[in-house]
Amino acid sequence: MVEDGDLWKDIGAPGFALFDSGMGGLSVLRHFLELFPGEDFLYLGDMARFPYGTKSRETICRFAIEDADLLAGFRPGTLVAACFTVSSQALDVLVSRFPALRIVGMVEAGARAALAQTRTGHIGVLGTEGTIRSGAYPAILNKIGGSQMRVEGVACPLFAPMVEEGWIDGEIPERIAREYLAPFVEGRLPEVDTIILGCTHYPPLLPMLRRILPGISFVDPGLELAQAEFLRHLGPPQPGTGRISFLVTDGRERFRRVGQHLLGRPVEDVREIVVPAREFSLVSSIGGHL
Repeated sequence: MVEDGDLWKDIGAPGFALFDSGMGGLSVLRHFLELFPGEDFLYLGDMARFPYGTKSRETICRFAIEDADLLAGFRPGTLVAACFTVSSQALDVLVSRFPALRIVGMVEAGARAALAQTRTGHIGVLGTEGTIRSGAYPAILNKIGGSQMRVEGVACPLFAPMVEEGWIDGEIPERIAREYLAPFVEGRLPEVDTIILGCTHYPPLLPMLRRILPGISFVDPGLELAQAEFLRHLGPPQPGTGRISFLVTDGRERFRRVGQHLLGRPVEDVREIVVPAREFSLVSSIGGHL
C-alpha cells in the first residue's frame, strides 16, 4: 500500500506498472512505449538493492513482494515483473500474494519465441546466477517444446553491472563477453543456434554479442512480452495521457543519466522513494499462508 497519498494522487492509475532491480527493465519499457504510445506507465527501479540475481530465493521473493505491494497501491491495469530473477524465482509467489492484480513475467514470452526460431532444438540462455540456478528456462522449454529440447544456461554476472555503468562495447566489455561466451565461440556447444537474453540488462549488449556469435539467433524476451501484451490488448485505445513516471530507491541522477540510453529517450519525472519493508517467509508462502 502506498503510504504517500500525494504521490498516489499525482501519478494516478497507470495502465502498466513495471519493476526491476535497477535500470535493466527500461529496455522492456522501451518496447512497451513503442507499442502503447498513449498509455500511462509507472516504473520502479530498486537501485538501492541492485542486483537481485546474486541473492537467495527468499530474499528475492521478499524484495519482489515489497516492490509489488508498493506498485499495487497505484492500481495498475497490469504489473510487469521486468526482471528475470523475479520472473524465474518469485512470479508464482507474487501471483498467489496478489490475486486481484494481473501480473506477467519475462520467462514464457522468451521461451516461446526461442522455440519458434530454433532449428536444432538446442537453446542457450544467458542470465544472472539466480536465473540460471533456478532452472526456469529448461523447465518451461521442456514443458512447451517437449523433453527433446536441450537448454544450456550460462551465468554472466558481470553483464548487468557493465550495462548499469554504460560499458556496452569496447575492448574490456568484449573480453568479458568472450569469456562468458567461450562454450559457444569455441564450439563446445555446436548445436545451439538460438540464445535467449535472460536478463533485462542484456539487450544493449546485442550488437557486441552478434558480432562475437554471428551465426546465432538472439531472443529479446522484453520485445516478445510487449508484443504479446499488444496482441492481448487489441481493440479500442486505452484511456491515458502517455505519461511515464519513474520511482527509484537510490541514485536518481545516475538513473536519469544512464537510463536514457536504455530507454532511447530522456528519463524525466524521477522520484526517489523508500520501499516499505514487509514480513515474508518462503516456507510459509509455499505452505499457502501468505
